[in-house]
Amino acid sequence: MANNLHYSASLTGEPFLFYESRQVARLKLAGLSDKEIRMEIKKHNLFQYATEKSIPKRSNTALKRINALDEVMLTYLAEKPSATARLINLYAITKTNRLMLELVSEVIGEKFASNMPLEKKDLNEFFLMKREQSQEVAAWKDLTIKKLKQVLLRILKESGILDESDSGRLHRISLEPEVVGHFAESGELHLLKFMGINT
Repeated sequence: MANNLHYSASLTGEPFLFYESRQVARLKLAGLSDKEIRMEIKKHNLFQYATEKSIPKRSNTALKRINALDEVMLTYLAEKPSATARLINLYAITKTNRLMLELVSEVIGEKFASNMPLEKKDLNEFFLMKREQSQEVAAWKDLTIKKLKQVLLRILKESGILDESDSGRLHRISLEPEVVGHFAESGELHLLKFMGINT
């Protein structure tokens, strides 16, 4: 499932970016090229950042994610209510980041299936396993792993499937039948199940 993606620690500087990705999706649907989107974001400060320093990196991250979506998914991200759009944003992250994909498919899906909360030890075991499986991950510093754990948890919380408290409780999001149907047509229904969506 993740064979075409390399392990990357890039998420340490690439948070959920829901607001930014939604803006970029709307510009993409309006027919703008990636270059035009970058220019538009900078010119009009569409991300509403206090300084321009992080705009290029965040723009590139949002573009990478939305470019992994087909036009229907792009429309869902741009136009659907927040709860649905946030789940589409999480889906886009799983399409572009192997760690996120494997955390959702190997850990979160199992937690939903067993109705168990996500515990600190689950993330620790996940990274221990990845370090054993991958020389890339094994080479990462402990500080990098610590930061990745924080970012992964924050992404899960902002997507709506992990409780904002530290209880580890997972939430099942209700998706519109048309959205579930499109996932099915795209052959991605398994990912929805891992995210706790009743299909």
